[in-house]
Amino acid sequence: MDRRITAFGLSRPTVILFAAWASLAQAAPITLKDDAGHTLTLKAPAQRVISLAPSLTEMLYEAGGGDKLVGAVEYSDFPPPALKVPRIGSNQKLDLERIATLKPDLVLVWFHGNAQREIERLRALNIPMFYLEPHSIADIPDVLERIGQLTGSERVAGAAATRFKARHATLQKENAGRAPVRVFYQIAQKPLLTINDQQIISDVIRLCGGVNVFGKESALVPQLSTESVVAANPDVILTARMGGHGDGPVRAMDEASLAAWLKFGSLTAVKNKQLWLIPGDTISRHGPRILDGAQSVCAALDEARRMK
Repeated sequence: MDRRITAFGLSRPTVILFAAWASLAQAAPITLKDDAGHTLTLKAPAQRVISLAPSLTEMLYEAGGGDKLVGAVEYSDFPPPALKVPRIGSNQKLDLERIATLKPDLVLVWFHGNAQREIERLRALNIPMFYLEPHSIADIPDVLERIGQLTGSERVAGAAATRFKARHATLQKENAGRAPVRVFYQIAQKPLLTINDQQIISDVIRLCGGVNVFGKESALVPQLSTESVVAANPDVILTARMGGHGDGPVRAMDEASLAAWLKFGSLTAVKNKQLWLIPGDTISRHGPRILDGAQSVCAALDEARRMK
């Protein structure tokens, strides 16, 4: 065996082995399937990333790739370092010139949250795009791990995914066997919008022992009539408090966006004063902090159970 020692204290065969391994690691492409069913291959981990949703910005940081973020849409305000990242428009209107100037090698796209016309315009720039949209709480660890693979931060992403799974399991155990509570989740007032069981907020409701009264609707975000909500007679009405960074739910009997329900005194949610605001940044952003939103929803539903 050749036992000659190099300047670094390693035998020549060992140096050759390490060099071959490093070359193979650098050459290995990254191939992953996104949530739109597309397969993306990168020659190497992305070094300049643009995020098209605040939730994706949060997940990028949580997965250890925050230092690769060179551009983000409006409202990407968490974690705090994201505030310093250049803005490239909103989820409905992108600044393509600014995006091109930033020279990204990867764009993270919110599958159903970005305007399709803007995505088609962005596609013309020939920048690799990866679509993400978790439909359940259990999907989030996989999203974190895939972002970690795309940005070369697998170890950090894996640890974040493990922490998330452990906390999710704890919440599932704490809320197992709770009495069902019928829930109407109001996305918007005009037009009146809710979510079906395929949307991740509905999974939060299920985690807390709730039943989405419009869960069986075919559309992901159904438009409703006032009469249909009255007929469903939910025990609880929930909506998001936009810009809400708070830790818990707030009873919302005087909230303007829910005031229209007060005239229906026969509604169980109104009779029992079960109209609630949930911190919007935790429940509406489908990222790691959704478990904070889940704790708020569970607290509201527990209060409704006490009123039954």
